[in-house]
Amino acid sequence: MTRARWTRTAVFAVVALAGVFVAYWHIGRQSTYVDEFTYTRAGWDYVHGVLSSNLQHPPTGKYLFGVAQLVFGEGVLGPRLVAATASFGTGIVLFAWLRRPIGYWGAVLAAGLWWLTPRADSPTWADVASGTAARIDRLALLEPLMTFFAVAALAAAWQWATRPRRPADRTTAWDGWWWMALAGALLALSVTSKVTTTVLVLALVAVPLLFRRWSGLLTGGVAAAAAFAVVFVVAYVPVGGVRAITFMIEFQGKHDTRGHIISVLGKTYMIAPWWTNFVRVVEGVGWPTVVVLLVGVAAAFAIRPDRLVALLGIALGILVVFYSTANVALPHYYQAWMPWIIALAAVGYTRLARLRPPLTTVVALLAVVVTIVPAFVVVRTVAETRTTGFARLEGVLEDRGVPDDVRVLVSGSAQQSFAVFIGRRGATQGVTHGDYGVLVAGIDPRFPMDDDLRALLREHPERFEEFRLDALRVWVVRDGLVIERRGDTAALVPTDRG
Repeated sequence: MTRARWTRTAVFAVVALAGVFVAYWHIGRQSTYVDEFTYTRAGWDYVHGVLSSNLQHPPTGKYLFGVAQLVFGEGVLGPRLVAATASFGTGIVLFAWLRRPIGYWGAVLAAGLWWLTPRADSPTWADVASGTAARIDRLALLEPLMTFFAVAALAAAWQWATRPRRPADRTTAWDGWWWMALAGALLALSVTSKVTTTVLVLALVAVPLLFRRWSGLLTGGVAAAAAFAVVFVVAYVPVGGVRAITFMIEFQGKHDTRGHIISVLGKTYMIAPWWTNFVRVVEGVGWPTVVVLLVGVAAAFAIRPDRLVALLGIALGILVVFYSTANVALPHYYQAWMPWIIALAAVGYTRLARLRPPLTTVVALLAVVVTIVPAFVVVRTVAETRTTGFARLEGVLEDRGVPDDVRVLVSGSAQQSFAVFIGRRGATQGVTHGDYGVLVAGIDPRFPMDDDLRALLREHPERFEEFRLDALRVWVVRDGLVIERRGDTAALVPTDRG
């Protein structure tokens, strides 16, 4: 028994240390994602008394980002550490939650899959350029916080439903009410980090129904609702209370109605097709891991499904329906699905392994082994993390002798993706006029290079010095010339034409 205990401890320690590495190593080096600037600046404003920034999203996550910046300094490092800690904590919660219902090894599997599977904001996760986030939760986004609090909320509700019961003559309807109060408070922290998880109220209500705790539905519901209300009000009062909530609802309603320009499978959409998030999962996680997870989920529902499977399935189903019916589907939205898919897969493989040993045990182990290669890629990518792309452009141009007053014309990238790095020096192709000494092409298919610029590069290749900067292609105009842009035309002209 001592040897078995040491083995279990050693395996968990190795998996957890790998999770810590993936969560934190070089977290300040990778290039900044555009939304990080929005949330970190709002957090900085909040802790300095300016409570009107980014009210289109709830404030709790930005409060935490602001406090982190007071400790670590202004910028993305502190908020990234908050997001990474929330993500690592989600794995701890999954381990603690699932250890009793599915056993130690199943809980380790759930935590390990959460900590080490790729979840990139990229269509080519296996070839993620060093510096790009191999994991969404290494960025200062709101989703990691929203997800942590949501998972912790349902874990607390599960603890309320499955806690050891006192003798019948000493049991009251209010036994364990603090667990439901904690669940309500945690769900409020999730909703006030990002409003998406409001739909998980239905999963919280499902807990007493699944366990047929009819009196607990009332008493536990009251405790959860009261705690939710208190936390929600405390979070929203500083930013304006009802006024801020009304603004958020109106903004998000209009945003969903208008949609958001996205590129999926080589096509550009303003209103996201219902299947977009499914594509994002495959793009960000990789199809081998997706197949393994889906087989595990199927096994969970096929092999002795119970209340745990039902609760996890309800949470997953609610979120899938919500995201599939929304008109906006950004690449990192699938983060909200992942803990429920991973938990169900861990349940499925654990029960598959015990179904007809040793045959089904070997099958389960082989399926899990498939995820080791993607996990290794994530670890390697994190180890090689460095700043890339537009964040390096100014320094590279300076090293090549390009004056800092030479303007840069950008295609293949949204303006917010480069403006924070090169400021007013950079412009998109949509400008009607201007003189430019540098062309840059990114990889975003929504913003292809204009035909007139392509013609210049094709007809006068000797006039340009071309080089690659990570995923960017850069052309510097030679011989004292600049590109003169006038409306829909472009021409090479002398810089000193007067």
